[in-house]
Amino acid sequence: MDDLFEHLMESERDKSINGFYTHFIVFIAVIAGLAIINLISGDAFWIQWVILGWGTGIAFHAYQVFIKKPQQEQKLRELRSARDEQRAAAAGQQQTRATMDTPPPATGEEPGKPAA
Repeated sequence: MDDLFEHLMESERDKSINGFYTHFIVFIAVIAGLAIINLISGDAFWIQWVILGWGTGIAFHAYQVFIKKPQQEQKLRELRSARDEQRAAAAGQQQTRATMDTPPPATGEEPGKPAA
């Protein structure tokens, strides 16, 4: 189950990183096209506003993919490992209690004396 969980997280991480790079490549291509149009038209220089607005969106997307999501994944891993440790400790305590509650096997000899 742990391998499946890790694989799903890596797959989702890969999808989000690929999504960011796709977004960034489209940004570069569109900005290049708009810059050419802006230079050819000879009007006032307006491309900086498109770069500023869309660039802000790219920055937030990068923050989500490369900073926030890895932090969330690390927290999930820590919580899962703590939960697994608690379960292992509880299982160990139950085994200890079970062995303490089990009477020694009846051999017909007194405890503490070696068998003849």
